[in-house]
Amino acid sequence: MRIEAGDDVFVDDDENLVGYVRRANLREVVVFVEDWGDFTLPRELIKTAVSNGIVLPCQKLPLRMRAAIGHLHGLEYVED
Repeated sequence: MRIEAGDDVFVDDDENLVGYVRRANLREVVVFVEDWGDFTLPRELIKTAVSNGIVLPCQKLPLRMRAAIGHLHGLEYVED
């Protein structure tokens, strides 16, 4: 799967944009989330790649990143 800087980032099947790829290599991808900064994730965490974007599994993301995504959509992440 080809992932490039500038690709959009989504979580699960939600159509809301949560960030963009800042850079990627064979081992990891760095995702920028507005107002929260960069998150470095292992490449195998990517659920799928779509045209000019990637989809991440929300429940496998670090807690801080889930909080950032919830904040973008006016939600507060509560750990189960």
